[in-house]
This record gives sequence, structure tokens and C-alpha cells, in this order.
Amino acid sequence: MTRLQADCLLLITAIIWGTAFVAQKTGMNGLGALGFVGVRFSLSLAVIMPFVLMERSKAPALPSGWWKGCVALSIFFIGGVVLQQIGISHTSVTNAGFLTGMGVVFVPFIAWVLFRRRPSWTVIPTCLIAVMGLWFLNGGSLARIGWGDGLVLMCSVFFAAQVALMGFLLGRIKRPLLFSAIQYAACALAGLSLALHYEGITWQALLDNIGPLFYAGAVSGGIAYTLQAVAQQHTPPADAAIIMSGEALFAALAGAFILGDRLGVMGWLGCALILLAMLLVEAGSLYTARRKVSETK
Repeated sequence: MTRLQADCLLLITAIIWGTAFVAQKTGMNGLGALGFVGVRFSLSLAVIMPFVLMERSKAPALPSGWWKGCVALSIFFIGGVVLQQIGISHTSVTNAGFLTGMGVVFVPFIAWVLFRRRPSWTVIPTCLIAVMGLWFLNGGSLARIGWGDGLVLMCSVFFAAQVALMGFLLGRIKRPLLFSAIQYAACALAGLSLALHYEGITWQALLDNIGPLFYAGAVSGGIAYTLQAVAQQHTPPADAAIIMSGEALFAALAGAFILGDRLGVMGWLGCALILLAMLLVEAGSLYTARRKVSETK
């Protein structure tokens, strides 16, 4: 897979994640946030398991100690998913997309600190442009930020660490579907066990939310998170984070078309800036690749 193909997969991931915010917002009719997380990732795990078994038959043996990275990866993933789901029940789809997308700021620096992966020259300006876009997408104000928004902002830090660590692990162990399945299983176990203890889950609640649960679980979880894991083998964590920050744009668009939210002039300006950041990432990567080729000649 080329880097451009990987980045296209990450763009598809961002589209699915952005539209999934609507499912997450509307899928808790009589169902708690923890229950939603548990059921959602149980579906994700069921979707991906046949492909995990196919991957296992062709993959090399796992190195010793590989599970330690999976433990850390699962902790970051659970933290991000749970904080996001609780927070989204107390904020708008647009705000949730904006604040989750703030993880684009943290990824390159987490990767730099933990793994000594120095960001490319395009990262700083594109991060700034993406953040400006996210700011305008939220109306250019923090006046509407509440405690639910704070939880979603915290989730972006967990997701940033997950993206950085995922890129590091996949550079050494080419088992993206296995990593996805482990994270899904951890989320499903944590969500269901905590929900049964603190919230309770009824069959009626599951039936009432079957559509959003299916989209968030089978499509957003089973497909999109897996695309992320596959694509991150072929593109740097910082670039991946900037492209996936486009989920904020698609969350805003989905909120507008499905839930009736409306974007003003500043909101559309934010969308344009996010797209610009994504295009600059591609331009920077193509420039770097061509420069390396010319230097080897």
C-alpha cells in the first residue's frame, strides 16, 4: 500500500467517524453511555473476528512481550471511547467533533516525546491551520463549552496517545486486525461489566437503539477503526492525526443534514481550513518523497 492509498483510507475513516457522532448522540434512548460502549464494541468485535483469523494464518509469529503494548493501547482506547460517549450525551454533535479533533495537536508531540519520532516540517503549520479550522467550526468561541465538552476534550488526549502508540506498534508488528480486535474486546468487556453494575441494560433499550448501535458498532467500529489500524502502517502518526481530524468537518455536516444543525459563515470557513490542512499534509508528504528520490539519484 502506498502512502497516498493509506491516507485515502484514513479519509474514509474520518468520514465514517464523523457521521457516527450522530449515531452516538441519538443511540442512548434508555441506554446508558457505558452500555452503549459495551454493546457497540461487542458488535465491532463480531464483525472483525473472521478477518483476524484470516490474518493470523498468514502473519509471522508474534514477538515476546508484544502484549505489553496491547495493554497500554487498550487503556488509552477505553479512556478515549468512554469519555467521548459520556461527554457527547451532554454536548452537541458539532462540539463533540470539534473537541475530539483537537487530538491533532497532541499526536505529533506525544510521538516525539515517547518514540523520538521528530515531526516533519509540515506538521506545525498544518496543526495550527487545523486547530484554527476547528475553532471556526465551533463558532470562534468557547462560551458554549460545558462539562460534557470538557470530557470530550479529555478523550482527545487519550485518542492522541492511542494513535501515536498504534503507529509505533504497527511499525514493528504487522498485525493491524489483531490490535483492533484486542481493543474492541477490552472496550466491550469494560463497557458491559460497568454498565451491568451501574446502569443496567434492557432488551427494550437495545431494540430501541438498534440502528445507531449497528452503525456505531459494525460500521464505525468494525470497519473504520480497522481501516485506521491498516492505514497507519503506511503513514506517520502526525499525518494520520491531521487527516483524521477531518471527522470534525463530517460530524458538523452530518449534524446539519441529519439533526438539523446549521453552520454559519464561520463554520464553513472552519471546514475549508480543515480541508486545507489535510491537503497540505499530502503536499508535504509528496514533496518529501520526491526529494528523497532525487537525492538517491
